Amino acid sequence: MSSFDDVALAYDDAIDWIARLAREMPFLSSHLSNPKGKHVLDLACGTGRHSVALALEGAVVVGVDNSEVMLSRAKENAAANSVSPKFILGEMAEFQSITTDQYDLVICLGNSLALLDNLNILENVLSSVYNSLKEDGVFIAQVLNFEEIHRTGFRFFPQKGGKMDTGEHVVFSRFYEHTDPPNSSTLVMSAQMKAKGEWTSQVSTQKVLNLNSNLMKHYLAQAGFQETKVYSDYSESLFVGSDDRNMVIHSRR
Repeated sequence: MSSFDDVALAYDDAIDWIARLAREMPFLSSHLSNPKGKHVLDLACGTGRHSVALALEGAVVVGVDNSEVMLSRAKENAAANSVSPKFILGEMAEFQSITTDQYDLVICLGNSLALLDNLNILENVLSSVYNSLKEDGVFIAQVLNFEEIHRTGFRFFPQKGGKMDTGEHVVFSRFYEHTDPPNSSTLVMSAQMKAKGEWTSQVSTQKVLNLNSNLMKHYLAQAGFQETKVYSDYSESLFVGSDDRNMVIHSRR
């Protein structure tokens, strides 16, 4: 049976990255003015799609992730696009011990901040981000808003289908078990794979911090950020805490 890292790669491949980057990159690039030569840190970079896209615009990019498999794919994606972001294996909570550079932009997307172990570590990471930014540097994060999730009782994500590198068909299912509201939930992820006519399955669980706009603004202010804006999408649409599940957070040093 394939490792869950291999399954995660298949999930990544199932994302419509052309459409996603078309939505997200104009927002990210706009906060670099002219991206050429600007220094960017991509925390929890995964397979490096944003790192590569920013490098294609001329930015000098460092990506950090704790998965060797993800970083291997990130390097392949970079090579396929003839760019060379620097990809480093390491934990997000310890990134300042890995890279001591100063950045014009730090990004952390895909609800990755919510995967930190607790709020104390979140506070430390945000302080590290602040200290890693140049004067007037920008931090952009995308996280889910659990104010809306708890109000609506949301649990089940839409299923997604894809293929493993081996050609196996795979169906992904994800749902929340709200184990410790309003503090944290458990994300249960399963993958059902069909190979040689037989179906097998894998299950993985992940603790998820129940973040919301008030918590994020509090910890960002604690870290030193003077200005934080929260949008519901990358088009800078108005965010309403009780109604919007997505938060795009923009903080300026």
